[in-house]
Parts: sequence; structure tokens; C-alpha cells
Amino acid sequence: MSDNSQIETFKVVLLGESGVGKTSIISQFTNSEFKDDFETSTGGTFSSKSFTYNDDKILKFEIWDTAGQERYRALTKMFYKETNAVILVYDITRKKSFEELQNYWVEQIKEFAPENIIIAVVANKSDLSENEEVEEEVARNYAQDLNALFCTTSAKSSFGINDLFLQIAKRHTGAENIKIKNDEDEELQGKEEMNKRGTMKITKEKTLKKKKRKCC
Repeated sequence: MSDNSQIETFKVVLLGESGVGKTSIISQFTNSEFKDDFETSTGGTFSSKSFTYNDDKILKFEIWDTAGQERYRALTKMFYKETNAVILVYDITRKKSFEELQNYWVEQIKEFAPENIIIAVVANKSDLSENEEVEEEVARNYAQDLNALFCTTSAKSSFGINDLFLQIAKRHTGAENIKIKNDEDEELQGKEEMNKRGTMKITKEKTLKKKKRKCC
């Protein structure tokens, strides 16, 4: 790829209740890694990954993990600014996490997010389908009503993870020949200056606060 490649940044924010697997989804996508003891996010964590399409164009995803606990929800509102896409994650084994997606997170998007934002509804933990409390058809129809993408994923097995982000990238670019960029120098840069985009300056591994909790 030439040095004249066109690079476009694209801000993605993951939303949903605590424990639905937002951190694990990001880790699986950016590092191909899953842990049973990820620390629960209580502020925001930034990662990045790029795509290539149309020969010389690069779409760089700036991916933000957010806190799901109710006491930290006020902090989450700051992440909506200049956001291009939101990923609404629920746990298929916890009906309440889907109800909160409908009753709280979607309303937040309507109030604070840009009008043309891309929305993806994600049914996570498909590896636990025997404990499913939310029928896929119900969630898929809800996503359709929102004009949102719908994806089924398992952060533990990696099922559907890459496809989730690819579908978002395809909807934004309209390109079918888009693919994940695997160059090491592009895969997760250590620091990003986010202040000029009106968001926080934060390193890849740094979070505002941390607390141990198991989730997948």
C-alpha cells in the first residue's frame, strides 16, 4: 500500500450493562484474546484497529469501552460526542440486559448521539445458548425496527466478532472489498491524542478506574 493512502478515523463506542462482555469483545477483536477475569470498566478504555478498502484507503476504528454500572452512567454521556457508531451489547442469558438496552441505552443514543449514527445490536455469549433468556428473533426484529445491524457473537470462542466490526465498516464505506488491516504498526498504537476530537487523552491499556469482575 502506498504512502498516499487515505486514512479516515471512525469512532465506535460499546454500550450495555456491566458483565455483558463489552471488554471481551474488544479484546477478542483487537488482540485475539479472551480472559475469564477481565476487570470491569468504570470509565473508558481506548483501543484501535484498521481496515483497508478500495486499494489505497484506510478506515481506522477508534474503539471505546464504557462502564455499564448505573453509578457510572453519567460518565458514559461524554463518549457520544462525534461518535460514528455504537455497539449495543446484551447477554443472551440475562433478559434484564436486553430490557435495559431497550429502556435505557437506546434512549440515551436518541438524546445524545449524532442523528446519522450507525447502530449495531449484539447478542453476546452465544456459546451459552442452552441458557438463553432472549429469543434471537425478538432481538433481531428489534434491531430491524431501529434500522440497526444485528449480530450474534461469542467473545469466548470469537464467533461473529470480526464480522460484527466488518459489517459496521461496510455500512459506513459501502465497500464490499473491505478487510482487517494486520500490519503490526497499525494494530494497537500505544498512545492516541484524542483531545483534538473533543474526547479524552488516554493510553491503550489505561482506564479511569478498575475493579475485578468476571465477565465474557
